[in-house]
Amino acid sequence: MSGSRGDRDDLKQPGGTISANSCRQSYEAPINSPKASVLGTLKIDDVLEVVVHTVGSSSALVVMSNGQLAGALTFVNYQQVINCIVEQGITYTAKITSIQGGIYMVRVSPT
Repeated sequence: MSGSRGDRDDLKQPGGTISANSCRQSYEAPINSPKASVLGTLKIDDVLEVVVHTVGSSSALVVMSNGQLAGALTFVNYQQVINCIVEQGITYTAKITSIQGGIYMVRVSPT
């Protein structure tokens, strides 16, 4: 779905607006589909870049380390983070808060 300027209508909240306060929230989440080859050398407190990866009409929230895909993020309100990045130009990072086996927990926060 797209508006007249190519804006992603499906990323907007009901009512079509994004609250500035909603873009200031932080979230705890695991990295989904973690890439061991990328994450294997990282440790607690390392910071990853959070970006929106779009293919066709689908968008995903992903984390990158030194330009390499480290995994994906899905959590309650992750679509709001996509909205804030796409519509407001907000930048987010994901700080590794714990590592247990292959499970990497991160704190996703606006910068």
